Amino acid sequence: MIDLLLLQALLAATPILLAAVGEILTERSGVVNIGLEGLMLLGALAGPLFVDYLKYKVGAQVPDPLWPLLAILASAFVGIVVGLVHGYISTYLAGDQIISGVAINLFAAGAVAYGIQAYWGVAGYKQVPDWAKADPYVVATFALALAVFTWFLLFKTRLGIVIRACGEDPESAFNMGVDVNKVRLLATVAGSALAAVAGAYLSIAYLSVVTKEISAGRGFIALANVVFANWNPLLAIAGAYIFGFFDALSYWLQTMGVGRYEITRMVPYVATLLIVAGVMGRAKPPRALGKPFKRE
Repeated sequence: MIDLLLLQALLAATPILLAAVGEILTERSGVVNIGLEGLMLLGALAGPLFVDYLKYKVGAQVPDPLWPLLAILASAFVGIVVGLVHGYISTYLAGDQIISGVAINLFAAGAVAYGIQAYWGVAGYKQVPDWAKADPYVVATFALALAVFTWFLLFKTRLGIVIRACGEDPESAFNMGVDVNKVRLLATVAGSALAAVAGAYLSIAYLSVVTKEISAGRGFIALANVVFANWNPLLAIAGAYIFGFFDALSYWLQTMGVGRYEITRMVPYVATLLIVAGVMGRAKPPRALGKPFKRE
């Protein structure tokens, strides 16, 4: 039973890890994106909707194993588009990054609820068909590999030095010939794409449904995980797994009849708050995080 709980914890940790790794990449470049919750929602809707439209409206003939991949790519594309908007506002327009992130969350909450109703004609809930489902263990393995790769990229490559320089000392990076705003924009786009893929994982692999509340606060948990990990992708694996463990544990408590559903579902969120509160004072964000760069 313990082995099964640990496996379920890994699956529950995957969307947190994907979004957190993307946000670490974004914030290391100096941009804050608190719109992860909204990006997850949009990604969760975009993937199933796209492949449904492609299969039933267009009549496309695609081998069955490729449908989940197309759904993930569609979600990533939506994340790229939203990331471009947020990144452009945050860099070239020097806009308020927090307000832009809040706008993403508000837009997604309305767009997903409307999209489910408008396309499928159902109120807030749509089951994902078997042909569109992905193997959650494959995505979980990809998330772990991605975290390791992102750590290597940030701390062992020249590109990683450039990205971190844009978040720590953009003036010096600019004087060395780095286009700070371009680097920040691209990092934001990549991070947004990963957050949207995290949403696709929820709808086509982990939960197999599309709902207007499918993210259930996971975007904010991913933001907390960034702080817990001290902006280190490897530590983000541990942070995501901690949440995943308590998330899986909450369902086990329900099956064992320990407490009401409303109480047991609070467990992962309360645990995350307590853990993050314990490390908050020791976390050191990039020095230029959230500060637009303007050429003098």
